Amino acid sequence: MKIRLFTPADVSQLALIFEASVMQGSGEYYSFAERSAWAYIEGESRSDSYWLERLKGTTIWVAETENMLVGFINLKLGDDTEVEASAEIECLFVHPEYARSGVATTLYFALFEQVKGLALKRLTVEASYLARPFFEKQGFRNTRRNEHKRFLNTLDKSKGQAAQVLVNFSMTLAL
Repeated sequence: MKIRLFTPADVSQLALIFEASVMQGSGEYYSFAERSAWAYIEGESRSDSYWLERLKGTTIWVAETENMLVGFINLKLGDDTEVEASAEIECLFVHPEYARSGVATTLYFALFEQVKGLALKRLTVEASYLARPFFEKQGFRNTRRNEHKRFLNTLDKSKGQAAQVLVNFSMTLAL
């Protein structure tokens, strides 16, 4: 497995990893409706342009095996206005076929090597039920349980349908 920096040419594979990870990999923790609200926009896969915009301003590492991406992680540095310098891991997704094979750990260590060279005081992440044990193993501590309301589509929202409630956990690692 090779870890390298993301290039825009990787975006389609990155989108597929995200969708597979959410829809297949997190089925133990989230219902089909919750996973659909998380993975899709208006019932459609997130576009390449969505991902390029979403990841703008972050550093992204990808894991590649046999010319195929199998995972990715990204780091967003905190605001210059923050009192305490921090960075956030915004995404860590591994294709379910490669889950529990060291991909997430290898990606995290690549990110952490860069973090060690920065004058940061803490690293944060909002981890899903699936990712929380991984981050706890890396020394992160849970600071808050979050509930995010997401609608499957705008029609459900306008009709007053109940939103899907996605639970994740704010976690922090003192550096």
